[in-house]
Amino acid sequence: MGARGFRILCRSDPNLPYSVIVVSSRSENSLLLESSAAVTLVNNESTMEYKKAYARVTDGYGLIGIWRFSKEDSFLLVVTGVLSVGQINNCDIYRVSAVEFVPLKAPSEMVDPRVADLQRLMSSGMFYFAVGSSSDDQATLDLTLSAHKRAAGDTTDHRFFWNRNLHFPLERYGIDPSKWFVRMMCGSVQVRTMYVGNKTVKLAILSRLSCRRVGTRFNVRGVDDDGHVANFVETEQLLAYENCEASFIQVRGSVPLFWEQPGVNVGSHKIKLRAVEATAPAFNRHFSQLKQTYGDLVVVNLLGSKEGERTLSEAYKAHLDNSAHADTEFVAFDYHAQMKLSKNAIDILRNKLIPFLDRFSFFCIKDSKVLRSQCGIIRTNCLDCLDRTNSVQTMIGLQILGSQLQCLNIESTKVNVALRFEEALKDLWQKNGDSCSVVYAGTGAIEGKSKLKDASRSLARTIQNNLMDASKQESFDMLLLGSAYGSRLFDQVENLLPPLVIRESFYIHECDNAVEWLVERAGEVVDVVPLTVFVGTWNVNGGKNMHNIAFRNQAPLTEWLFPNEQLISVNESNFHADIVAIALEEIIDLNASNIMKASTTNQRLWCDGLRKALLTKGKYVLLGCEQLVGVCLFVFVKPHLAPFIRDVAIDSVKTGMGGAAGNKGSIALRMTIYATSVCFVCSHFAAGQNEIRDRNEDFITALRRIKFPMGREILSHDIIFWMGDFNYRISLPGDVVKAAIRAEQFSQLVPNDQLTQQRAMGNTFMEFEEGTLNFAPTYKYDTFSDDYDTSEKCRAPAWTDRILWKDCTKRTAVKLQWYGRSELKTSDHRPVSALFRVAAFRVKPEKCKAVYEDVISSIGPPDATVLVSVDGATAFPVDLYYSVLDKLVQLGITPRLSKFDGPDLWLILESGEMALAALSMDGVCVGNVQLNVRLRSPNWTDGEKIRIDSALQSFRSAADNVQYLTMDDTDRFEFDDDDEEMMSQSMTRPASPRRSPAPDRLLELEMTRPSVKSPQPVITADPSGPRPLSVPNMLAAVSAETGNGWAMRSEGGAVPNRPAPPPPDAISRSSSPWNRVPSDPHIQDSSYFPANTFNPTNKSGREDGGIPVAAIPAVFDRNCVPAIPPRPQFNS
Repeated sequence: MGARGFRILCRSDPNLPYSVIVVSSRSENSLLLESSAAVTLVNNESTMEYKKAYARVTDGYGLIGIWRFSKEDSFLLVVTGVLSVGQINNCDIYRVSAVEFVPLKAPSEMVDPRVADLQRLMSSGMFYFAVGSSSDDQATLDLTLSAHKRAAGDTTDHRFFWNRNLHFPLERYGIDPSKWFVRMMCGSVQVRTMYVGNKTVKLAILSRLSCRRVGTRFNVRGVDDDGHVANFVETEQLLAYENCEASFIQVRGSVPLFWEQPGVNVGSHKIKLRAVEATAPAFNRHFSQLKQTYGDLVVVNLLGSKEGERTLSEAYKAHLDNSAHADTEFVAFDYHAQMKLSKNAIDILRNKLIPFLDRFSFFCIKDSKVLRSQCGIIRTNCLDCLDRTNSVQTMIGLQILGSQLQCLNIESTKVNVALRFEEALKDLWQKNGDSCSVVYAGTGAIEGKSKLKDASRSLARTIQNNLMDASKQESFDMLLLGSAYGSRLFDQVENLLPPLVIRESFYIHECDNAVEWLVERAGEVVDVVPLTVFVGTWNVNGGKNMHNIAFRNQAPLTEWLFPNEQLISVNESNFHADIVAIALEEIIDLNASNIMKASTTNQRLWCDGLRKALLTKGKYVLLGCEQLVGVCLFVFVKPHLAPFIRDVAIDSVKTGMGGAAGNKGSIALRMTIYATSVCFVCSHFAAGQNEIRDRNEDFITALRRIKFPMGREILSHDIIFWMGDFNYRISLPGDVVKAAIRAEQFSQLVPNDQLTQQRAMGNTFMEFEEGTLNFAPTYKYDTFSDDYDTSEKCRAPAWTDRILWKDCTKRTAVKLQWYGRSELKTSDHRPVSALFRVAAFRVKPEKCKAVYEDVISSIGPPDATVLVSVDGATAFPVDLYYSVLDKLVQLGITPRLSKFDGPDLWLILESGEMALAALSMDGVCVGNVQLNVRLRSPNWTDGEKIRIDSALQSFRSAADNVQYLTMDDTDRFEFDDDDEEMMSQSMTRPASPRRSPAPDRLLELEMTRPSVKSPQPVITADPSGPRPLSVPNMLAAVSAETGNGWAMRSEGGAVPNRPAPPPPDAISRSSSPWNRVPSDPHIQDSSYFPANTFNPTNKSGREDGGIPVAAIPAVFDRNCVPAIPPRPQFNS
């Protein structure tokens, strides 16, 4: 094997189970992987004889682990190509350049392309591992740990342990994975050997990328609900000299707010921010975690004042000021602006940071004695945490270098020594920046030294973002989640258990029955929280009549959004929705120019109008807003719910012109509220009386192509609401339809409704529900009229605008309260609304422990291994082997593997439940011999009890730590700048209120532009001067910046190419015969909610059916080596 310390062998005999053996030059044992089980073998003559049936597959430098692609398919990841980076602490550090995926079942010609994508990612040169000079694992350098943590005796830092889940399969079977698998980190390792006289110094930069929130640049931004930020990198500057080490740590990470930059085209990445109420808990968690891990903290914010960066920077500062961490030092430095003024501007930043560097110090150890410790860190960020951050972190590293050299007693007083170290360190930092940039952006860092080089990298980033980032993001997720990626069961259990248990317990990832049982018993760990959900849809016909003077006399939006007076089954005086989801279609004219580049002007107008209408009944915050050409989705929530909403994500798909255009399409927003996942989908399907198949295909396309993070799809959710202009018509002549409408005989039209017919045939909206159509068709009207279409086409009326839902929990979690239409006449459609009562489920942490421990106890030991012995025997009698197997067959138990180990016969069974059942053989006599049967792991629950106790200490209800922020306007969304000129003609900007400067801890740096007579520029997000804002003032200022606070124009033009009708009289709701309370069998009394709708079933006492007995793949002798069974013809 040479330098490759591992050899992989396989047996592909069709008459025997497929089997893989791993031979290591550093171990006296071999590893057998067969039938999803694992066992170690002693390397002796018997083993060598047994291996003759195996053929060589490949040799490797290391093993990454066992990756489960699905429940059936697993792969052994073997490192077949490496590049040596250097040595630290007598350990070789390698960069992975090639990885081979060795299947653990018979190879198939059909390979999922996602496996090839992951193999490409693993071989891209961003992963590293270390190998010790001896076989002692304790002497191997753990790259996930800094020098400080290694000296403190800390175990592996799981934030940077990328193949943690790939170690679980061996942990499950009681095998120490560190003996076989490497610990892999992602990021950059740069090592340089320096010479001082006849002695050597190791100079290294280690950047560890966190795997907690990982992804590509435009797919993953900001913070997640657990406080982890995108592109979080811990960078350690390490000097090792003789028996001394000096280490300095700094970190980078995305701005810890909920924000994103949607879009794929150059210049279309507009920053979007989520409501403050939703962000505050995650923001506080992030800073709490940093302080708990590193101590004191200084924030260096390098965001600029252009476009959305200013908005993001001010929001960052305002959140910090109003958080529990308001005492954290915040340094604002507009890097681009200041470096344009002077290349020496960074010296001003350096001088401001020197006091903190002196106070924080660095870690230094000599002869295992700690001389000094680092007590704080500097957290640096720009927009991507790449180019600007690289420059500032390099400056900080160079500043601390002199102190490190002095602490190590290196002859730094000699000019040439200090200069050599400085030049070497600059080169290492430059390479480190390139490596970090490749992981996140796909190209090297943009340095600003060569315009041609920077331009080529910018172009490469654009190509990367548009063409390759989606598959790269999926590969990241699949590596970290394995078979849990896209799993409905995993998604459900993730909402029930503390994050620590989800990440660290191999039961969740390896024991499928444990996950199933936990989900089945979910009702025991949750309370029911009743919520009211309003869902509305309206095709607004281009939205061009919003500011028509005639609109003033129409029923206001509140009569659509709050249909309280129509709800006779509800006795509450203020029956307002907790969640409001609004779908608008044809929000802009669907002409060629808008289809190519849709204007967001109407989106802003409608957003403002809806917000003002909702404000008349109470406060709401905008959770999400997305526009796809003419389709637009708004989701508002009550402020008190925002902290309990997690995992918000939005996706869309075009279906117009075969998916090439967005004149038709769908948008979906998903979220998890408490422990219930909800998805809102709005769609505009193909038009035309007879285009039924096209509409069905539009539905299937949305269902298939809309994807959310972690492999989630629309049907992956507990509750789905689907609304929009589906364009299904009534298959009757127009005169017949109108006559039935006049007679209010809607039930006669329903059998001829195309959507009703297609649902009955199973062609669309399978298993979805809809309320009774007890209201008049909503299409097509003459605008500002009660008359159906009087144009030349004279279209037949139809229920084109619909709202359906699906309760995937099968627990009656959704109850319809109202389904009807409203009389807003500015469009050729009437708006439709539905009001639901939803039973959301909230986890009770105090009950998690009991249920989790009971499930772990019920499923039995994870290794499913029993040991059979005979009293007085030093070696298990081989002739009893098949008698024991016969007893197992009688119990319906199938062994996966078996071996002799001294006095014991090891039997590895299919499941832990079988292992518990096998204990019934204890004391059974076989011939004249009594069998002793015991579990290999009798105390299998102990480790999980410790884990769940630790997890629950940090797992509390979100209400315990929620900080409510008071403000009038809590939502900011960035719209296209090219709309500003048009908007300025019809809008008025509000003033931007300011607040006096904050205390001294806000370090606003000042400098004078050389040779230019001008006011002193301030190093802050606002070039006009220091501007620390409170949250209310900041939001008002953002409102002025983004236009969200603009008032609607009171006058406007009529519909183009159509004469404006005279202003009609105000029409009340009661004047229309179509507005009445429906008699709907779907509508139920809202006052009834069962205390527990889950009706859980405890499977711990269930009986297993008969299980066919498979062939026993191998038998091993008392020395844990293969042996030939005495009855080779036996085939159980």
